[in-house]
Amino acid sequence: MKGIKGAGYPAIVLLAGVISAVVWVIVLDYVYELTPTGLVQALSSGMLGAAGASFGALVLMLVAKPDQRKLDQVAHDARHDALTGLPNRAELFRVLDASIIEANRADMVLGVLFLDLDRFKMINDSMGHEVGDEVLRIVGERLRSTIRNSDVVARLGGDEFVVLCRDLMSPDSVVAMAQQILKRFKEPVALNGQDYRIGTSIGISIAHPGKDRLADDLMRDADAAMYRAKETKSGFAVFDDEHRLQVMDRMDIERDLQHAFDRQELVVYYQPIVDVDARSLYGFEALVRWNHPTKGLLGPGAFMRVAEDAGLMARLGEFVLREACAQAAVWNHISPAAQEVKMSVNLAEQQLVDTSLPRRVADVLSWAGLNPHQLVLEITEDVIVDHLGGLDTLRELRDLGIDLSIDDFGTGQSSLGYVKQFDMVTGLKIDQRFVRDMRSGEADRAIIEAVLAMATALDMRVVAEGVEYEDQLKELQRLGVSLMQGYLFNSPVGADLIDPTIWFPTPTTDPSQLGPEAVGQGFARSGAARAAANVGLAAGGSERLSAP
Repeated sequence: MKGIKGAGYPAIVLLAGVISAVVWVIVLDYVYELTPTGLVQALSSGMLGAAGASFGALVLMLVAKPDQRKLDQVAHDARHDALTGLPNRAELFRVLDASIIEANRADMVLGVLFLDLDRFKMINDSMGHEVGDEVLRIVGERLRSTIRNSDVVARLGGDEFVVLCRDLMSPDSVVAMAQQILKRFKEPVALNGQDYRIGTSIGISIAHPGKDRLADDLMRDADAAMYRAKETKSGFAVFDDEHRLQVMDRMDIERDLQHAFDRQELVVYYQPIVDVDARSLYGFEALVRWNHPTKGLLGPGAFMRVAEDAGLMARLGEFVLREACAQAAVWNHISPAAQEVKMSVNLAEQQLVDTSLPRRVADVLSWAGLNPHQLVLEITEDVIVDHLGGLDTLRELRDLGIDLSIDDFGTGQSSLGYVKQFDMVTGLKIDQRFVRDMRSGEADRAIIEAVLAMATALDMRVVAEGVEYEDQLKELQRLGVSLMQGYLFNSPVGADLIDPTIWFPTPTTDPSQLGPEAVGQGFARSGAARAAANVGLAAGGSERLSAP
């Protein structure tokens, strides 16, 4: 019934029937030399037959039309997103494949713009999914009204959209379209009676004339460029040859990292956390390093993002947890004083969403023979906010006797409303960026004071990380911070460079006799220990001390 369209079909059937009847009567008259009465009878019967056929076609069309509408709707729904009405992933790739062929034939430039909304999850969590859906519809309409008639905008899913720019003469036109979209996104959106600006990051890949590109390659490159735009907060980024080399290197890192566990190339370093008021060692933070077979010792900045994208963070996090707990148990056996020293280990996002995490941690503690009160699990502020459903998991961990701490506090998107829900958290870390800029910025000092006031009200322990200079130490002490971590005291070092008989001494009975240089007494400040630690920092590129 696919060919039955429009009310003209029965009329066509009627006309064809009339013509057939007339031709048939002429043939009969020629053969049988019909009388006038016979001619009338033959012509009448033919006309009645034509009318019957036309009526039958009309009935058939009326019966088939609703079914055809359903079939058309099903076909449309299969190719379009139900929320925004935009083409979906399958339809986008179909159009993209055809557009690549047409662009090569016409010697034109083809551009793919990959858009990801900034902080969209916060809107969903704080305002509800209905508001989030409305935002997605608004974004779809804005994109549709911004692009040209020859372009295509599609929704991949979630908060990801793609704009396909066709029939262009120059790559500059693709960039111009991205700039136009960013300009449009600066216009506020009314949500619950308030104006909000919805940000986006755009990754661009370009197919040049004469260069065969596959749809998958263009999409992958645009996606990679989008992540670079997010990291640099530049609004948009274009995938180029330099970026392609970075992607290839990233793929090599991911491949090697898959084997690093089995080859025992991963190691854990430990950076001390000191109590400057008591002049004693408070604890360690366990930090992962990678002894890469060709690149040398790598810090987390060189492979942590790759591990996240490859889904390896849960495995990496459990490795660090096992190594750190086992090492703490060894130190406890050698030095009784070590039993009061905390061991801080970071929880990865992929671990927090695993409801079996409390059981896994309990198993590790039992296996290592470590008292739960020695373990501190650190979770970044953004991870907690993005996974509020994991608060019950954190409460189960607390019930095991484990301390919980918020890492990188002050850099995320949590509000006081969120913090009130963190009743299971016993401590927080002031991010090193505030400590670093405290020397030159009143705002950073004010933030630290506000965090301390909040922590005091909520009975939370506070650790300041990234302490590198004595004036920072003195100012933090003046503000009331006693627990600190940073290069002023010691860089992260391997367990083989930590002598328990020196690192875990009995606190001095006269702290006033010790200045900042003596804080921690025996904290391996030897040239050998510092040199070994600094090798790891230099090889790792951008260091993130809080990464597991």
